[in-house]
Amino acid sequence: MVDTELQASERWKRSRHKPAERSLNDLAIGRAAADGHIELCQSGLPLEPRSLSQAERWRSSASVLLSERNLKIERLLRPHSPLWRLRSWQTLLTFLFLVVLGRLYYLQIFKGNQLYHQAMVQRQQNNLLVHRGTITDRHGLPLAIDTTRYDVYIHPDLLRVDPNQAAESFAKITHQDSEEIKKHLCAGYSVITLARHLEREAVDELQSLHWSGIDVVPRPFRHYPEGELAAHVLGYINVDGHGQGGIEQSLETKLKDTGSLIKPQLDGHGQTIPLPVAATATGQTKNAIDIIPPLGSHIELTIDNYLQHLAEKELFAMAKHTRAERGTAIITNPKTGEIFAWASYPPFDPNQYSKYPYGITKNWSMVDVYQPGSTFKILTLSSALDQGTIKPSSTFYDSGSLKVGNRTVHNHDGGHGQIDLLHLLIHSSNVGAAQVALTMTPRQFHDKLQAFGLGSSTGIELPGESAGLLLPAKKWRPIDQATTGFGQGAIAVTPLQLAAAVGAVANDGFWIEPHLVRRIYDPSTGVTEKWTQPKAKEVISLTTAKLMRKLLSENIAMGTQIAGQIPGYTVAGKTGTAQKVEQGRRGYIAGQTVASFVGFLPANNPQLLCLVVVDGPQTEGRWGNTVAGPVFNAITVEAARYLGIAPDIAYQQSIKNPKHHTQQSPSLKYASESKEH
Repeated sequence: MVDTELQASERWKRSRHKPAERSLNDLAIGRAAADGHIELCQSGLPLEPRSLSQAERWRSSASVLLSERNLKIERLLRPHSPLWRLRSWQTLLTFLFLVVLGRLYYLQIFKGNQLYHQAMVQRQQNNLLVHRGTITDRHGLPLAIDTTRYDVYIHPDLLRVDPNQAAESFAKITHQDSEEIKKHLCAGYSVITLARHLEREAVDELQSLHWSGIDVVPRPFRHYPEGELAAHVLGYINVDGHGQGGIEQSLETKLKDTGSLIKPQLDGHGQTIPLPVAATATGQTKNAIDIIPPLGSHIELTIDNYLQHLAEKELFAMAKHTRAERGTAIITNPKTGEIFAWASYPPFDPNQYSKYPYGITKNWSMVDVYQPGSTFKILTLSSALDQGTIKPSSTFYDSGSLKVGNRTVHNHDGGHGQIDLLHLLIHSSNVGAAQVALTMTPRQFHDKLQAFGLGSSTGIELPGESAGLLLPAKKWRPIDQATTGFGQGAIAVTPLQLAAAVGAVANDGFWIEPHLVRRIYDPSTGVTEKWTQPKAKEVISLTTAKLMRKLLSENIAMGTQIAGQIPGYTVAGKTGTAQKVEQGRRGYIAGQTVASFVGFLPANNPQLLCLVVVDGPQTEGRWGNTVAGPVFNAITVEAARYLGIAPDIAYQQSIKNPKHHTQQSPSLKYASESKEH
């Protein structure tokens, strides 16, 4: 007993220095030990005197500690007041509110943009059927429109029909070979393409079969209702749905621009959510699904459908008759730069573009260059007159040849003696034009031609335009300067560049940027987004322009050519018969020419300009007068009537000219040959 009490007393003494670590059991043992010491002392056993006082202190300390611990336990077990519960809930709710607020900040502010775009991708219909805008002529006649066609795909594994029966039915509807369809159905493919670009009627027949495993996918389909008309201006759409050539390529972004289009919204099952639309009868709104595909911007061209058809018809007839390689006819308004018609030969059908090589589908009259020959003398005389190196009364001696350095320039028809500027044009004297060119310095001549727009693109709204060729002035040799005077030497131009340059003479000396786009507008509202405002710059003075118009009109009136003989109108113009450059080699191809004629009417107030170029004719003498002239006459006589251009000379007086009596348009003259096309 004594040993046990002494051991307990020792344990309590060791732990009393760590009151925070003592348990209730230890305190109870300490107190029992102290009581045991006291009992021993009272029983008369021999103990040290201090043991009793120490045991009393132990018991007193243990009692105090037990009392404190019991008080704490009592407090813990005592019920809490309502105010304490309220504070606890307030603390908890405040903490939860801060957590939610932090989460909202993270989602709305920190990750807001990213989550918004993800939601739009999931919610919006991204494979939306969008139609390209329509391309029309200046009167709104459609030249290129989008329709909806359908691609049909078959899943043979899901097709619960006998392959023979399925092939027969598909062949009947799609007008294909049933054996070929059956071969694909039985080939083991998971999916096959049955047909592309099917009409709605054929799709309705397929869907009326009520067979599983048939997928019908709507696709935009570009259609050119006028076929070959203005094909080189329009371009075409390739199998990937991208524009190739023409307006289709250069303005593809505008044609596909649907503005702030609201895409259809999808629900959780991928179904379209009906949007509120105005009811047509009551004016109230109702929920519906808009099934009309959105349209891109519409483009209205300066092209006139009738004049385009006229130009293509006459050019085709002459080019086919003469077995020419290619040709072009460009009709413009020289005062505004608008192109009324732009015909190219050979033609192609953009609805079936894959059948034609690139050499035919490209618009060669703005991509390829040629040396224009005598039509260029208009620019040579204008340049020299405007810079004062020659006068209106200047004359030149034409012996038929002119030696320049160690080279000699020749006329095609010998010499003409002393000639003035008018007879230089009438006889189309190369020698006279070379002498005029040599009156200027190379820098003067070069800079004036550059001002006419040569050596740089015109800015036409079509892709791939050539800048032409204009050698730097420092590289001009005397022979280059001389031959450039009659359209060879240091220059090569596109037909479009030449038409724009001569247009500056017709437009009182101001060069106007040629253009095809009249306006771009929103099809849903009709609001015009952009009216074309062409650039303009003064190239020659008004005095020089008027003098050149007078010389060119007298050249037509007094000359022997049939080109430019239009009853009721004074025409200012010039023929050209240029030698063809041999590609990849120096020199010219013997016996091959580029026949051309450029003119405008009425001469004193030009409202219509036409350039005709026929490359490589094999008949009609290969002359500009006999090949390009009749095409010009046939086009301008009808175009002037159609546009309501008032005649400037009496009709009865003009028809007395015997050159007017034998005129017949190429389309009538060679009608039997044209029918073969």
